Amino acid sequence: MPRPGSISRTLKGIAIVLAMLVPAAGMAATSAPKDPKPAAPSSFTFAIIGNVPERADEEGPARTLLDAIDAEHPAFVVHLGNLKGRDESCADTLLEARHDLLNSLSAPLIYIPGDHDWSDCQRPAAGRFDPIERLLRLRELFYPDDNTLGQRAMTIMRQSDQVKFRSYRENTRWETDGVLFVTLNVPGDNNNYKTAGGRNGEYEDRLEANRQWLARAFGVARQRKAPGVVIMMQADPLFEDGWERRRAPNLLDGLLRRRPHDGYLALKRQLRTLTRDYDGAVLLIHGASQTFLLDRPLKDEDGRPDPHVMRARTYGSPTLDQWLEVSVTSGRTPLFHVRGRRIASEPPPEAVPTPVQSIPAQ
Repeated sequence: MPRPGSISRTLKGIAIVLAMLVPAAGMAATSAPKDPKPAAPSSFTFAIIGNVPERADEEGPARTLLDAIDAEHPAFVVHLGNLKGRDESCADTLLEARHDLLNSLSAPLIYIPGDHDWSDCQRPAAGRFDPIERLLRLRELFYPDDNTLGQRAMTIMRQSDQVKFRSYRENTRWETDGVLFVTLNVPGDNNNYKTAGGRNGEYEDRLEANRQWLARAFGVARQRKAPGVVIMMQADPLFEDGWERRRAPNLLDGLLRRRPHDGYLALKRQLRTLTRDYDGAVLLIHGASQTFLLDRPLKDEDGRPDPHVMRARTYGSPTLDQWLEVSVTSGRTPLFHVRGRRIASEPPPEAVPTPVQSIPAQ
Protein backbone atom coordinates (compact mmCIF):
# COMPACT_ATOMS: atom_id res chain seq x y z
CA MET A 1 0.00 0.00 0.00
CA PRO A 2 1.50 3.43 -1.01
CA ARG A 3 2.60 5.69 1.72
CA PRO A 4 0.69 9.00 2.24
CA GLY A 5 3.78 11.01 1.33
CA SER A 6 4.17 9.38 -2.06
CA ILE A 7 0.49 9.93 -2.89
CA SER A 8 0.82 13.60 -1.96
CA ARG A 9 3.88 14.03 -4.18
CA THR A 10 2.06 12.32 -7.11
CA LEU A 11 -0.96 14.60 -6.80
CA LYS A 12 1.28 17.67 -6.72
CA GLY A 13 3.01 16.48 -9.90
CA ILE A 14 -0.31 16.07 -11.72
CA ALA A 15 -1.40 19.52 -10.60
CA ILE A 16 1.80 21.06 -11.96
CA VAL A 17 1.36 19.36 -15.34
CA LEU A 18 -2.26 20.52 -15.57
CA ALA A 19 -1.25 24.04 -14.62
CA MET A 20 1.23 24.04 -17.51
CA LEU A 21 -1.23 22.59 -20.03
CA VAL A 22 -4.23 24.82 -19.32
CA PRO A 23 -2.53 28.15 -20.17
CA ALA A 24 -0.97 26.60 -23.26
CA ALA A 25 -4.37 25.45 -24.44
CA GLY A 26 -5.77 28.88 -23.75
CA MET A 27 -3.01 30.49 -25.77
CA ALA A 28 -3.65 28.15 -28.68
CA ALA A 29 -7.35 28.95 -28.67
CA THR A 30 -6.91 32.70 -28.52
CA SER A 31 -4.18 32.75 -31.19
CA ALA A 32 -6.46 31.31 -33.90
CA PRO A 33 -8.14 34.11 -35.92
CA LYS A 34 -11.87 34.32 -35.42
CA ASP A 35 -12.53 35.54 -38.95
CA PRO A 36 -9.72 34.38 -41.28
CA LYS A 37 -9.27 36.43 -44.42
CA PRO A 38 -9.90 34.64 -47.74
CA ALA A 39 -6.88 33.81 -49.83
CA ALA A 40 -5.90 36.47 -52.33
CA PRO A 41 -7.11 35.70 -55.86
CA SER A 42 -4.49 34.25 -58.17
CA SER A 43 -4.00 35.56 -61.68
CA PHE A 44 -2.03 34.82 -64.83
CA THR A 45 -1.90 35.92 -68.45
CA PHE A 46 -1.47 34.06 -71.71
CA ALA A 47 -0.86 35.24 -75.27
CA ILE A 48 -2.52 34.37 -78.59
CA ILE A 49 -1.07 34.70 -82.10
CA GLY A 50 -1.97 33.22 -85.47
CA ASN A 51 -1.48 33.49 -89.23
CA VAL A 52 2.15 34.42 -88.74
CA PRO A 53 4.54 34.22 -90.50
CA GLU A 54 2.97 33.76 -93.92
CA ARG A 55 5.97 34.70 -96.07
CA ALA A 56 9.72 34.42 -95.82
CA ASP A 57 10.06 38.19 -95.34
CA GLU A 58 7.71 37.98 -92.32
CA GLU A 59 10.02 35.70 -90.35
CA GLY A 60 12.03 38.66 -89.01
CA PRO A 61 8.95 40.58 -87.78
CA ALA A 62 7.58 37.32 -86.38
CA ARG A 63 10.78 36.90 -84.37
CA THR A 64 10.39 40.44 -83.04
CA LEU A 65 6.79 39.69 -82.09
CA LEU A 66 7.78 36.53 -80.22
CA ASP A 67 10.53 38.41 -78.37
CA ALA A 68 8.05 41.09 -77.31
CA ILE A 69 5.63 38.46 -76.03
CA ASP A 70 8.41 36.63 -74.18
CA ALA A 71 9.33 39.87 -72.41
CA GLU A 72 5.84 39.94 -70.86
CA HIS A 73 6.39 36.51 -69.24
CA PRO A 74 3.05 34.91 -70.13
CA ALA A 75 2.13 31.56 -68.59
CA PHE A 76 2.00 30.17 -72.14
CA VAL A 77 1.46 31.19 -75.76
CA VAL A 78 -0.96 29.62 -78.25
CA HIS A 79 -0.39 29.81 -82.02
CA LEU A 80 -3.77 29.34 -83.71
CA GLY A 81 -2.37 27.93 -86.93
CA ASN A 82 -1.28 29.03 -90.40
CA LEU A 83 2.41 29.31 -89.67
CA LYS A 84 2.88 29.54 -93.45
CA GLY A 85 1.11 31.22 -96.33
CA ARG A 86 -1.46 29.44 -98.46
CA ASP A 87 0.84 29.47 -101.48
CA GLU A 88 4.05 28.77 -99.61
CA SER A 89 5.57 25.34 -100.06
CA CYS A 90 4.41 22.60 -97.68
CA ALA A 91 7.82 20.91 -97.92
CA ASP A 92 9.54 19.61 -94.81
CA THR A 93 12.29 22.23 -94.99
CA LEU A 94 9.84 25.11 -94.53
CA LEU A 95 7.82 23.34 -91.83
CA GLU A 96 11.01 22.55 -89.93
CA ALA A 97 12.18 26.17 -90.15
CA ARG A 98 8.86 27.47 -88.79
CA HIS A 99 8.93 24.80 -86.07
CA ASP A 100 12.36 26.02 -84.97
CA LEU A 101 11.12 29.62 -84.96
CA LEU A 102 8.23 28.81 -82.61
CA ASN A 103 10.31 26.47 -80.49
CA SER A 104 12.83 29.23 -79.76
CA LEU A 105 10.28 30.99 -77.54
CA SER A 106 11.10 30.82 -73.84
CA ALA A 107 7.47 30.43 -72.76
CA PRO A 108 5.55 27.19 -73.42
CA LEU A 109 3.92 27.35 -76.86
CA ILE A 110 0.96 25.30 -78.08
CA TYR A 111 0.54 25.12 -81.85
CA ILE A 112 -2.77 24.28 -83.58
CA PRO A 113 -2.58 23.29 -87.28
CA GLY A 114 -4.31 25.61 -89.74
CA ASP A 115 -5.63 25.06 -93.25
CA HIS A 116 -2.54 26.61 -94.86
CA ASP A 117 -0.41 24.12 -92.97
CA TRP A 118 -2.02 20.93 -94.30
CA SER A 119 -5.49 20.99 -95.93
CA ASP A 120 -4.42 23.54 -98.60
CA CYS A 121 -1.22 21.68 -99.44
CA GLN A 122 -2.70 20.11 -102.58
CA ARG A 123 -2.57 23.52 -104.29
CA PRO A 124 0.00 23.78 -107.12
CA ALA A 125 1.76 26.73 -105.49
CA ALA A 126 2.06 24.76 -102.23
CA GLY A 127 3.67 21.78 -103.97
CA ARG A 128 0.72 19.46 -104.74
CA PHE A 129 1.17 17.51 -101.51
CA ASP A 130 -1.33 15.05 -100.12
CA PRO A 131 -3.06 17.01 -97.29
CA ILE A 132 -3.49 14.00 -95.02
CA GLU A 133 0.17 13.04 -95.41
CA ARG A 134 1.14 16.62 -94.51
CA LEU A 135 -1.06 16.51 -91.41
CA LEU A 136 0.68 13.31 -90.35
CA ARG A 137 4.03 15.03 -90.85
CA LEU A 138 2.92 17.99 -88.73
CA ARG A 139 1.98 15.58 -85.96
CA GLU A 140 5.41 13.94 -86.11
CA LEU A 141 7.23 17.26 -86.12
CA PHE A 142 5.23 19.37 -83.67
CA TYR A 143 3.78 16.73 -81.32
CA PRO A 144 6.43 14.03 -80.77
CA ASP A 145 5.57 13.70 -77.06
CA ASP A 146 3.27 15.19 -74.43
CA ASN A 147 5.25 18.41 -74.06
CA THR A 148 4.56 21.76 -75.67
CA LEU A 149 7.03 23.71 -77.75
CA GLY A 150 9.14 26.41 -76.10
CA GLN A 151 12.26 26.32 -73.98
CA ARG A 152 10.16 26.06 -70.80
CA ALA A 153 7.89 23.36 -72.18
CA MET A 154 4.96 22.17 -70.10
CA THR A 155 3.25 18.79 -70.17
CA ILE A 156 -0.28 18.65 -71.57
CA MET A 157 -2.86 15.95 -72.25
CA ARG A 158 -3.43 14.79 -75.83
CA GLN A 159 -6.48 13.08 -77.30
CA SER A 160 -4.12 10.50 -78.74
CA ASP A 161 -3.99 8.96 -75.26
CA GLN A 162 -7.36 7.42 -76.18
CA VAL A 163 -7.03 4.31 -78.34
CA LYS A 164 -9.97 5.25 -80.58
CA PHE A 165 -8.43 8.64 -81.40
CA ARG A 166 -4.77 7.65 -81.42
CA SER A 167 -3.83 9.90 -84.34
CA TYR A 168 -5.29 13.19 -83.00
CA ARG A 169 -2.24 14.45 -81.16
CA GLU A 170 -3.07 18.06 -81.99
CA ASN A 171 -6.21 18.02 -79.82
CA THR A 172 -4.98 18.92 -76.35
CA ARG A 173 -6.16 19.85 -72.88
CA TRP A 174 -4.56 21.30 -69.77
CA GLU A 175 -5.50 23.18 -66.62
CA THR A 176 -4.04 26.37 -65.17
CA ASP A 177 -5.28 27.70 -61.82
CA GLY A 178 -8.46 25.68 -62.19
CA VAL A 179 -9.33 27.02 -65.66
CA LEU A 180 -9.60 24.36 -68.36
CA PHE A 181 -8.01 24.88 -71.79
CA VAL A 182 -8.85 22.77 -74.84
CA THR A 183 -7.58 22.91 -78.45
CA LEU A 184 -9.31 21.46 -81.51
CA ASN A 185 -8.18 20.82 -85.08
CA VAL A 186 -10.81 22.90 -86.93
CA PRO A 187 -9.25 24.34 -90.12
CA GLY A 188 -10.51 27.05 -92.41
CA ASP A 189 -12.07 26.53 -95.81
CA ASN A 190 -15.29 25.01 -94.42
CA ASN A 191 -13.54 22.64 -92.01
CA ASN A 192 -12.00 20.74 -94.96
CA TYR A 193 -15.43 19.49 -96.04
CA LYS A 194 -15.24 18.18 -99.60
CA THR A 195 -18.16 18.66 -101.98
CA ALA A 196 -17.23 15.75 -104.24
CA GLY A 197 -19.28 12.58 -104.05
CA GLY A 198 -18.51 9.74 -101.66
CA ARG A 199 -17.64 9.64 -98.01
CA ASN A 200 -15.94 12.68 -96.51
CA GLY A 201 -13.64 10.42 -94.55
CA GLU A 202 -11.12 12.87 -93.12
CA TYR A 203 -13.79 15.44 -92.26
CA GLU A 204 -16.20 12.94 -90.69
CA ASP A 205 -13.56 11.17 -88.61
CA ARG A 206 -12.11 14.44 -87.30
CA LEU A 207 -15.60 15.81 -86.63
CA GLU A 208 -16.29 12.85 -84.35
CA ALA A 209 -12.92 13.20 -82.63
CA ASN A 210 -13.54 16.90 -81.99
CA ARG A 211 -17.08 16.22 -80.76
CA GLN A 212 -15.87 13.68 -78.24
CA TRP A 213 -12.91 15.77 -77.08
CA LEU A 214 -15.01 18.89 -76.54
CA ALA A 215 -17.74 16.97 -74.70
CA ARG A 216 -15.16 15.37 -72.44
CA ALA A 217 -13.59 18.76 -71.66
CA PHE A 218 -16.91 20.19 -70.51
CA GLY A 219 -17.61 17.04 -68.53
CA VAL A 220 -14.32 17.51 -66.68
CA ALA A 221 -15.08 21.22 -66.16
CA ARG A 222 -18.46 20.45 -64.61
CA GLN A 223 -17.05 17.69 -62.42
CA ARG A 224 -14.25 19.90 -61.10
CA LYS A 225 -16.47 23.00 -60.95
CA ALA A 226 -13.93 24.86 -63.05
CA PRO A 227 -14.65 28.61 -63.15
CA GLY A 228 -13.95 28.79 -66.87
CA VAL A 229 -13.26 26.94 -70.11
CA VAL A 230 -11.15 28.32 -72.99
CA ILE A 231 -11.60 26.71 -76.43
CA MET A 232 -9.06 27.45 -79.16
CA MET A 233 -8.96 26.56 -82.85
CA GLN A 234 -7.86 28.01 -86.18
CA ALA A 235 -11.04 28.50 -88.20
CA ASP A 236 -13.70 31.17 -87.94
CA PRO A 237 -16.87 29.01 -87.63
CA LEU A 238 -19.05 31.74 -89.15
CA PHE A 239 -21.45 32.44 -86.30
CA GLU A 240 -23.07 35.23 -88.32
CA ASP A 241 -24.64 33.03 -91.02
CA GLY A 242 -28.01 32.47 -89.32
CA TRP A 243 -27.25 28.88 -88.32
CA GLU A 244 -29.42 29.11 -85.19
CA ARG A 245 -32.65 28.91 -87.21
CA ARG A 246 -31.40 26.49 -89.82
CA ARG A 247 -33.10 23.12 -90.12
CA ALA A 248 -31.10 19.99 -90.76
CA PRO A 249 -30.27 19.48 -94.46
CA ASN A 250 -32.19 16.82 -96.34
CA LEU A 251 -31.47 14.71 -99.42
CA LEU A 252 -33.26 17.14 -101.73
CA ASP A 253 -30.98 19.97 -100.62
CA GLY A 254 -27.98 17.92 -101.65
CA LEU A 255 -29.40 16.82 -104.98
CA LEU A 256 -30.43 20.33 -105.96
CA ARG A 257 -27.31 21.92 -104.44
CA ARG A 258 -29.58 24.66 -103.17
CA ARG A 259 -27.86 24.93 -99.81
CA PRO A 260 -24.09 24.56 -99.36
CA HIS A 261 -23.01 22.34 -96.52
CA ASP A 262 -21.85 24.23 -93.41
CA GLY A 263 -18.77 22.37 -92.22
CA TYR A 264 -19.00 24.11 -88.83
CA LEU A 265 -22.70 23.58 -88.11
CA ALA A 266 -22.27 20.51 -85.88
CA LEU A 267 -19.61 22.30 -83.84
CA LYS A 268 -21.76 25.39 -83.33
CA ARG A 269 -24.73 23.32 -82.21
CA GLN A 270 -22.60 21.32 -79.81
CA LEU A 271 -21.12 24.50 -78.34
CA ARG A 272 -24.59 25.89 -77.71
CA THR A 273 -25.68 22.68 -75.96
CA LEU A 274 -22.55 22.31 -73.83
CA THR A 275 -22.42 25.93 -72.70
CA ARG A 276 -26.08 25.87 -71.64
CA ASP A 277 -25.27 23.07 -69.18
CA TYR A 278 -22.19 24.78 -67.75
CA ASP A 279 -22.23 27.58 -65.17
CA GLY A 280 -18.76 29.01 -65.71
CA ALA A 281 -17.36 31.51 -68.19
CA VAL A 282 -16.56 30.30 -71.72
CA LEU A 283 -14.06 31.96 -74.02
CA LEU A 284 -13.72 30.79 -77.63
CA ILE A 285 -10.60 32.02 -79.44
CA HIS A 286 -9.87 31.53 -83.14
CA GLY A 287 -7.79 32.96 -85.96
CA ALA A 288 -8.41 32.94 -89.73
CA SER A 289 -8.27 36.72 -90.00
CA GLN A 290 -5.96 39.70 -89.74
CA THR A 291 -8.37 41.79 -87.67
CA PHE A 292 -9.33 41.78 -84.01
CA LEU A 293 -12.87 40.94 -82.91
CA LEU A 294 -14.60 40.42 -79.56
CA ASP A 295 -18.30 39.55 -79.32
CA ARG A 296 -20.93 37.15 -77.95
CA PRO A 297 -21.46 34.67 -80.79
CA LEU A 298 -23.85 32.07 -79.40
CA LYS A 299 -27.53 32.92 -79.71
CA ASP A 300 -30.69 30.99 -79.05
CA GLU A 301 -33.42 30.33 -81.62
CA ASP A 302 -34.85 33.80 -80.95
CA GLY A 303 -31.54 35.58 -81.49
CA ARG A 304 -30.75 36.28 -77.82
CA PRO A 305 -26.98 36.08 -77.11
CA ASP A 306 -25.61 33.88 -74.36
CA PRO A 307 -24.20 36.37 -71.81
CA HIS A 308 -21.43 34.16 -70.45
CA VAL A 309 -19.90 33.02 -73.74
CA MET A 310 -17.41 35.30 -75.49
CA ARG A 311 -15.54 34.92 -78.78
CA ALA A 312 -12.18 36.54 -79.51
CA ARG A 313 -10.47 36.60 -82.90
CA THR A 314 -6.79 37.37 -82.97
CA TYR A 315 -4.61 39.42 -85.29
CA GLY A 316 -2.67 37.89 -88.16
CA SER A 317 -0.55 38.68 -91.21
CA PRO A 318 0.10 41.39 -92.31
CA THR A 319 -0.54 42.75 -88.80
CA LEU A 320 2.74 41.54 -87.32
CA ASP A 321 3.16 43.88 -84.35
CA GLN A 322 0.09 42.91 -82.31
CA TRP A 323 -1.19 39.96 -80.30
CA LEU A 324 -4.01 39.11 -77.93
CA GLU A 325 -3.37 39.10 -74.21
CA VAL A 326 -5.84 37.31 -71.94
CA SER A 327 -5.74 37.94 -68.19
CA VAL A 328 -7.36 35.39 -65.88
CA THR A 329 -8.08 36.21 -62.23
CA SER A 330 -9.67 33.58 -60.02
CA GLY A 331 -12.66 34.67 -57.96
CA ARG A 332 -13.21 37.77 -60.07
CA THR A 333 -16.15 38.63 -62.27
CA PRO A 334 -15.41 38.80 -65.13
CA LEU A 335 -12.99 35.89 -64.99
CA PHE A 336 -11.37 36.75 -68.35
CA HIS A 337 -10.15 40.08 -69.62
CA VAL A 338 -9.08 40.23 -73.28
CA ARG A 339 -7.17 43.07 -74.86
CA GLY A 340 -5.04 43.75 -77.88
CA ARG A 341 -1.35 44.40 -77.32
CA ARG A 342 1.07 46.17 -79.61
CA ILE A 343 4.85 45.99 -79.58
CA ALA A 344 6.36 48.78 -77.47
CA SER A 345 3.04 50.52 -76.84
CA GLU A 346 -0.24 50.13 -75.02
CA PRO A 347 -3.38 49.57 -77.09
CA PRO A 348 -5.45 52.60 -78.06
CA PRO A 349 -8.66 53.02 -76.03
CA GLU A 350 -10.90 51.61 -78.75
CA ALA A 351 -8.79 48.43 -78.89
CA VAL A 352 -9.58 47.53 -75.27
CA PRO A 353 -12.62 45.27 -75.60
CA THR A 354 -15.45 44.53 -73.23
CA PRO A 355 -14.36 41.75 -70.87
CA VAL A 356 -16.01 38.37 -70.76
CA GLN A 357 -18.88 38.12 -68.31
CA SER A 358 -18.62 35.08 -66.07
CA ILE A 359 -20.65 33.34 -63.42
CA PRO A 360 -18.59 32.85 -60.24
CA ALA A 361 -17.54 29.30 -59.47
CA GLN A 362 -19.79 27.48 -57.05
